[in-house]
Amino acid sequence: MNCASKCNSINCLIVGTSVSLMLTLVLIPAQRIMGVSKCAEHFVEGVKGMSEPIMILILAWSLGFAMNDIHTSEYIAGALGENMPVQYFPSLVCLIGYTMSYASGSAMGTQGIIFPLIIPVVVHLTGDTEVYVKTIAAAFGSTVFGNLCSPIADTTIASALFTNCPIVDHLKVMTTFCVPIAVLSLLFGDLFVGLNLYPFYVAYIISLLAMVLVFVLFGRHPRRRSLFQVLLDRARGIKRASSGSSSDSDTSERTALLSKGKNK
Repeated sequence: MNCASKCNSINCLIVGTSVSLMLTLVLIPAQRIMGVSKCAEHFVEGVKGMSEPIMILILAWSLGFAMNDIHTSEYIAGALGENMPVQYFPSLVCLIGYTMSYASGSAMGTQGIIFPLIIPVVVHLTGDTEVYVKTIAAAFGSTVFGNLCSPIADTTIASALFTNCPIVDHLKVMTTFCVPIAVLSLLFGDLFVGLNLYPFYVAYIISLLAMVLVFVLFGRHPRRRSLFQVLLDRARGIKRASSGSSSDSDTSERTALLSKGKNK
């Protein structure tokens, strides 16, 4: 554990990637799977595909270093002071993660922006380690939302291209699944666990039951109506029947009054 904590992770990644790349360029032509020129073409295409995420990460790191140099976290912590209860911080971080990841389409890029800004603020506001853990968990979980639902996310574009599916249709499907889960996670997870209403394992159970309830109410076969639509139509029918009966009774009363007036 000591060795892992003191090692230079960036150098390890660079050396590991370089060695694996060289072995790949040697072994594939040696096994006659692909020629050297073809390997070079695929290597260039791979570099093109990775250039955008790398640039997003570099810009996110640059922004994080800049915020650290100008002491942004200290300013936010001082501005909030005692006015911001730390119990609401995980849910606030979750909302920020949802918004930023959807706007950027990158989970790692959002994490690179959020962590240098949010974690020092929490450290300045409280010394409770449970709040640290809840805030970090909220930051990790919320940033994945945009990576799945954002129209500019690389996973969205790649999934639509690989499956030959229009991006709009793919987004409709992913939004249908992800938005209810995001709302339930924010409500029963980050908010209520942050308020110490129950421990995290109870949040798993409640969120699971809530997701089953949402599925039963709103889930439907493509050629059938959902249970919620059936119940709504029945409620409308009862309302129309009651309003129709009341209007019929009003009409009969008016007719009786008119007939009495004629008899007089």
